[in-house]
Amino acid sequence: MRIIIMANNVQELGGAQRVVHVLAQGLGGRGHDVTIVGITPHAAPHRYQANPSYREVTLLDRPYPKSSVARAPIESVATSRLQALLDEGPPGVVITAQLWAMEHLERCRRDGWAVVGQYHSSYEAAAAGRDLARAKVVYRDVDAFALLCDEDAAAFRALGFWNTVTMPNPLAYWPDEASRSGEQSVTYLGRFSPEKGPRFLLEAWGLLAPAHPGWRLDMIGSGPLEGELRTGLGADLEGVTFHPVTAEPMRVLMNTAILALPSLTEGFPLALAEAMACGVACVASDCSSGVLALVDDGRTGLIVRRGDAAHLADQLARLMESADLRKRLGLAARQSVEGLQLRAVIDRWEALFVDVLR
Repeated sequence: MRIIIMANNVQELGGAQRVVHVLAQGLGGRGHDVTIVGITPHAAPHRYQANPSYREVTLLDRPYPKSSVARAPIESVATSRLQALLDEGPPGVVITAQLWAMEHLERCRRDGWAVVGQYHSSYEAAAAGRDLARAKVVYRDVDAFALLCDEDAAAFRALGFWNTVTMPNPLAYWPDEASRSGEQSVTYLGRFSPEKGPRFLLEAWGLLAPAHPGWRLDMIGSGPLEGELRTGLGADLEGVTFHPVTAEPMRVLMNTAILALPSLTEGFPLALAEAMACGVACVASDCSSGVLALVDDGRTGLIVRRGDAAHLADQLARLMESADLRKRLGLAARQSVEGLQLRAVIDRWEALFVDVLR
């Protein structure tokens, strides 16, 4: 069938974009006619697949202007180009990976198309900001509203979203075996932005480093806090190294001992799930239902109180001081996320397509 997957942009090297490309590759590999659609281009386009089984389209050749007056004609162009895509063949299913993408689809005629809307953060995050109000406008009446874990789906359903389903993101890879890395390294893999909590990790490292010589902290990513972290707190800490965003997260994760996820808000974090797939011991904050669905504290990882650098330091120290604990948690974590392998998640998507097209 024809499947269109929409996102704000599909060219950036980021978690949301990677999910879109992995999903498209999996569905294309099953023989579906898949097109991924970005609204705006990205300044540094990243190529996700060497041999994609799908088509990629970006509606605009430049970002939206900031002025609301100047935005109107650009918005009209995006709508017209999206409508042309919808009309160029028989209808099937549109998946909107982000709210802004769905707001563009709302302006189009969708005769015969089924729509699955996705939300990649938590209900808590949506309710704390503008996203809940936006979701009520565009997602309440779509054919299915896909959330990343059962708890978030239930929370939206309690507000009258009777179309909610649970649909986790697929893993981009599944290593043949668990990591056996002997590196004395803790890895942060994500954006350097306030909601991701990198400051708390650096504060925790300041408490840890003096008692753990030989260990290092690899901060991998980019974002608005990068300059502040590099020249401020991170500049004075022993063993801290900053690295650019990586296009090979599996290689990084297979060569680390511990993944730290100190976020203040999350959805169903891809970096965490991928580290677990690699058999890496993880420490994650209790920042979302998705994190708590992934990590069973003490069995498949360790949970810390969000925003609590001292607690984060204590839990990291437990892992840094015990290779046996790291191995036990890592192997249990890998087993627990087997159901997130691409083939299993694509099976779930195809079952959902049958439901929404009835």
